[in-house]
Amino acid sequence: MTTGGPPLLRGTGLAKIYGNLVALDDTDFSVDPGEVRALIGSNGAGKSTLIKILTGAVMPTRGSVEISGEIAPLGDPSEMIRRGVACIYQHSNLAPAMSALDNIYLGRQPTRRFGFVDTRRQRLKAEELLAHHGIDIDLDARVGTLPTVKQKEVEILKALALDARVILMDEPTGWLAGADVVRLHDTIRMLKARGVGIVYISHVLDEIFAVCDTVTIMRDGRVVAESAVAEIDRPRLVHLMVGEKLARESADAALHQRRPRGTGAVRLSARGLGKSGVFADVSFDLHAGEIFCLTGLIGSRRTELVRTLFGSDRFDSGMLEIDGRRVAPRTPLDGMSLGIGFVPEDRHREGLMLDMNVTENLAMATLGRHCRGPFLSRSGMVRAGRKAIEDLSVQPRDGSKVVRLLSGGNQQKVLVGKWLSRSPRILILDEPTVGVDVGAKAEIYAILRREREQGAAILIVSSDLEEVMTVADRIGVMVSGRLAAVHDAGTAAMADIVREIGGGSA
Repeated sequence: MTTGGPPLLRGTGLAKIYGNLVALDDTDFSVDPGEVRALIGSNGAGKSTLIKILTGAVMPTRGSVEISGEIAPLGDPSEMIRRGVACIYQHSNLAPAMSALDNIYLGRQPTRRFGFVDTRRQRLKAEELLAHHGIDIDLDARVGTLPTVKQKEVEILKALALDARVILMDEPTGWLAGADVVRLHDTIRMLKARGVGIVYISHVLDEIFAVCDTVTIMRDGRVVAESAVAEIDRPRLVHLMVGEKLARESADAALHQRRPRGTGAVRLSARGLGKSGVFADVSFDLHAGEIFCLTGLIGSRRTELVRTLFGSDRFDSGMLEIDGRRVAPRTPLDGMSLGIGFVPEDRHREGLMLDMNVTENLAMATLGRHCRGPFLSRSGMVRAGRKAIEDLSVQPRDGSKVVRLLSGGNQQKVLVGKWLSRSPRILILDEPTVGVDVGAKAEIYAILRREREQGAAILIVSSDLEEVMTVADRIGVMVSGRLAAVHDAGTAAMADIVREIGGGSA
């Protein structure tokens, strides 16, 4: 929304250089009152560096920042907050054991004489904030008990309590279900109507088209394009984000490399598989040399099904065969011994040791190979890690880098590489590209296609229909704990898949 006055927030000629590395190169960026501006780009595009400069967390090498036309001090987060710039990150920055009310004013509670918190005035201020912005929150609820979308709303209220005029949202829907994404978008539109400027960082292109007015696209530390969202389409966005070669390769793969039922050898066969009260009567075959995608709504029990196949949970009816042999894995160790690798949905809690380095994480599923008697051979781990880093194009190519410091896409490549190091005959991946940008998605798809070509049987759980239609050889639709339909991906229509996911009939 252009108001005729100066932008709420404007960066001019911003650059950040670390030695020989140019992280950000002479970048201009702005957001107006009542504007929702998307900021997108692949890993290493410069988004994070730009956001850190705009919030005062990083001092730029050169350039300036203005707030409502006034020059702002650089490298001072508290001053940027005081001037109305707030940031909401992908992972919550709330105190889960405290109430929503206390979180909103944490560290800034109104006080009475002798420094005691004025709880009455704090509540009145919070209720006024809720009423003004039309947000419904139980102020007395412990934040840790609230749904994720409500926690995001608490973070928004925390920013608004600081009189934020610009809110930067970094992957705000990374762990939200579909209905919660819609609710958060409604909140964003309400903020927009009240003149708040929003910078919206997301790897989910559907969200860009759903909620944003304008888009800034970055690549290699520069802004390569800006556009009104209404004036650009998805193929052009992808092309600008990842460059012509990667965009072309991804599109060609989606069009020409379908291989339903792979080589024909059945690696995994489920017949009437069930778990009481969870899923029932699930039957399908997974073949060597194919990618089979399971999709469906949150709550359709896809994750519960694949955890059972791996041995993390147990089925109580039906039959499971691996390579023609009837099995009933009771633990993940059983699944691993059967040649199954499992990439879980939540890489932070279940997949990676975030405070360990890349080499150590890559070796986590194959430690036995690196033992010399009772001792670990670190040199062997380093050699194997160096090869995996090269094969997976992990950036930076430094095995000693702590995984927590990598981008989401590179963390995911490390997690996939951890399991590929076992050369699994069956690889199961649950939501493998959540929180991963378009460029890293294309790289992960290329890795999975390469494994398929080498004969692996790959089973993917995904809520992202664009991903499903891009990477699958066959598509299975889960509805309320049942496998409702299976399609060859090359002949499946998106509209039919959408209808089936919703439980509609043909």
